Amino acid sequence: MENSEQTTPTPEPGDAQNKSADAGNATQELLDELAGLASRLTDLGKSWWNSEQRKQLETDLRTGAESVVTALESSFKQVAASQEAKELQVKAGEVTEKVAHSKVVNDLAAALKSGLQALSAQLDKAAQDLEAKSAAQAKSSEEANDPGTQDIPIDKA
Repeated sequence: MENSEQTTPTPEPGDAQNKSADAGNATQELLDELAGLASRLTDLGKSWWNSEQRKQLETDLRTGAESVVTALESSFKQVAASQEAKELQVKAGEVTEKVAHSKVVNDLAAALKSGLQALSAQLDKAAQDLEAKSAAQAKSSEEANDPGTQDIPIDKA
């Protein structure tokens, strides 16, 4: 009869070192490729930055932005100089004066002021309570950490 047992090859002592060296080579090759890619991207960026197309685009954008600003300034000056704009400014001033002297606005301002004062007082009280609790906790933790400061009753004879 034939021996049907399968034998597994025993690894040679150098196999583990070869695999480690292969992995190290692969890692180094990957790093070299990434460095090369980064270098090519940098070169591409420099080439684009120095290209005539980029310079022309920059010039066109600057010219366009300047013309938009000039047109807007001109439009604002025309609107501000118009009779309608002056009338709107006068009416807005009149409305502002009427509102400022209105009883409703004065009552609203007084109510808002008293509400803000009450809120401020409550916030001060809450802050004081938090500070007191924090101080009490600090004191109790100091007493717990320093057993030599315990009160010992002394009998007076």
